[in-house]
Amino acid sequence: MHSSIRRFALLAFLTFPCILRAEAQIPQSCRISNRPPGRCGWCAVETLARHQKVKVLYGVTESHACRSSPEDLEEMLSANEVRFHIQYPGEQKLAILDTALRDGRGAAVGFRELEPGKGPHIVTLIALEKEEAKLIDPNDADCRIRTMTRARFLHWWDGFALTLDAPPKRVAENTPSGPPTASGAHGR
Repeated sequence: MHSSIRRFALLAFLTFPCILRAEAQIPQSCRISNRPPGRCGWCAVETLARHQKVKVLYGVTESHACRSSPEDLEEMLSANEVRFHIQYPGEQKLAILDTALRDGRGAAVGFRELEPGKGPHIVTLIALEKEEAKLIDPNDADCRIRTMTRARFLHWWDGFALTLDAPPKRVAENTPSGPPTASGAHGR
């Protein structure tokens, strides 16, 4: 009997850190707010980059004074040799989100347009729990964390998701390194 209790306690102890990491803790200093003409995609990617210390992407919002599409973001990340995963609108598979959130990385996600002709919108998802979703909307000048029900998130989510892979330790330490092993794993 005691061995069953010990095994349960050990299992609970080992899984508890995973439960705590189900939310990307993105500091306020990493959050980028939107600028005209609607750079929300660039903002969401730069927010993720600053959170993960992918320095090659710092300033990407300022250097791209235009709207973005999933293809634009993918092209820019590949050109900068940044490892990432992408899921295009229409897919709505949760695996890409679950992995990134479990690892504390967050994800740039797309929302359908609110009004015809306004275009879709991209935000930074930091948590997707059983009952609620938490996100950072670059249209909020203060980049506060917003909460909505999971059902509402899933209704508005168009399936687009982009996650950055954490940089290898040698890059994070700013040591010389060889060419990247891959520049864009596509999670379709």
